[in-house]
Amino acid sequence: MENEELITIGRVSRAHGLKGELAVMPLISDTEIFLHLGEVSVRTRGATERKKIKSVRRHKKSLLIRFENCETPEDARLYLGAEILVKKSVIPDLPEGVYYRHQIIGMKVYTGNDEYLGDVTAIIETGSNDVYAIKGADREYLIPAIRDVVKEIDVESNRMIVELMEAV
Repeated sequence: MENEELITIGRVSRAHGLKGELAVMPLISDTEIFLHLGEVSVRTRGATERKKIKSVRRHKKSLLIRFENCETPEDARLYLGAEILVKKSVIPDLPEGVYYRHQIIGMKVYTGNDEYLGDVTAIIETGSNDVYAIKGADREYLIPAIRDVVKEIDVESNRMIVELMEAV
């Protein structure tokens, strides 16, 4: 499947060391997938190219990845901010009630009364729970990704139902 959808699984945060390694912040919880990839797509400044992976290792909260023909810190700096992408079929299915970022971003958000609030534009990691940034026509919302607020997520219909909390 040449035209299969690509999914972002990581973002290059910085160059690491003297041998062209890239520190990559994973955007999926199952980082094991990175250890078994031989090749990925890399999107930098709008252009996407295929890159062969020379090595991958864990380092603190990130992964250190080295591409073929990326041998120096200067080479590595060319990839700062780049997205690491794989074909959708490569990522494993998650247990029920657990979602990948790409499944949430862009989702239409409604209240239980079927009032349209907007689309999820970002996921903010806070440490205790994620927060969904929702942009509506006339305002923005920050919705905590907790069961008391997020009542239903339907990936098939690209729809999320939330119960807004009372302001304190």
